[in-house]
Amino acid sequence: MKKFYCIELLRFFTSLAVVIRHYHFFFYPRSSLSTVHILTDTSIQPYYPLLGILFEKGDYAVPIFWAISGFVFALVYLEREKDVTGKIFFINRFARLYPLHFATLILVALIQIINISVFDRFQIVLINDIYRFVLHLFFISGWEQQFFTTYQGYSFNYPIWSVSIEILIYALFFVSIVYIKKYELKYVIGVYIIAFIIDKLLYSSLFIDCFRLFFSGIIVYYINIKTKRKFLLFIFSLFLLLISFIGNFKIFLFAPGLLLFFVYLETFNMSKLNKIFGFLGSLTYSLYLLHIPTMLLIILLFYFLNISYEIFLLNQFFIVYLIFIIFISYISYRFFEKPTNKIIRSKFN
Repeated sequence: MKKFYCIELLRFFTSLAVVIRHYHFFFYPRSSLSTVHILTDTSIQPYYPLLGILFEKGDYAVPIFWAISGFVFALVYLEREKDVTGKIFFINRFARLYPLHFATLILVALIQIINISVFDRFQIVLINDIYRFVLHLFFISGWEQQFFTTYQGYSFNYPIWSVSIEILIYALFFVSIVYIKKYELKYVIGVYIIAFIIDKLLYSSLFIDCFRLFFSGIIVYYINIKTKRKFLLFIFSLFLLLISFIGNFKIFLFAPGLLLFFVYLETFNMSKLNKIFGFLGSLTYSLYLLHIPTMLLIILLFYFLNISYEIFLLNQFFIVYLIFIIFISYISYRFFEKPTNKIIRSKFN
């Protein structure tokens, strides 16, 4: 299986975009301890002239990541000569996703217990009860908005909602593998069209959005392997990116267009950078799940140290914060995610 290192770099950028987007959580109203009302003027955030698009629109990285997942899953599972059993598929996904999810869930819960006892309110995420803890425990927190009438907003380590949506799409992908291998692009496009019709005419939901974006990643996979003249990938990617900005922004064109562009970049000889891109890509999940508990800890620590929350407006702190997040993400991946992944797979596969 060929590894697409430029896609690894894109994965890293998507997670980092979410981290930057959530930087405003250091301020009021997400943090009751801050006197800076960030919603009245978001442009006061560090490096705003340079990073304003990420501070305002960084959450668009989530649908981009869904498209990336479709491409990566196609790369991993459609090129295997031997079919993967349902048991192995489930264990591999569980080993990769659940340990860090569980660890960060417990960490956030403990920090929020301290917050409620010290400040008489939670910080950043305001809905943290036993019921929603159970939803997180079973990895279905994102399902509440779609299926349950109890939905009131995000809870605990809330970025995991997008992954909880995606795991259902993983299951749909697994049961479709035999048909995808048999009919290839025809099947994938047919399924995508059905999902598009359902989304526009019958029922619109995050699940349908994730499904469409995930399968658009599979379409990009097939476009790549069937296109001999790789420069055409560049032309097609620019076309998709251009029309995605005509009129209202179209994420369902932008995400596969951006993905296709990074697939095209793979045609250049960047072997000296592959190790760096691969390393950055490995930090993606840690970045995504660790930034909320890290922010909670920083807010709490600065309170006990009596450090002014004006520090969050400084460019220097912003840089140190990003470096620290990347560093602890590496520690998490190297000494927690990777070992637990290996242990679970070796024990149950």
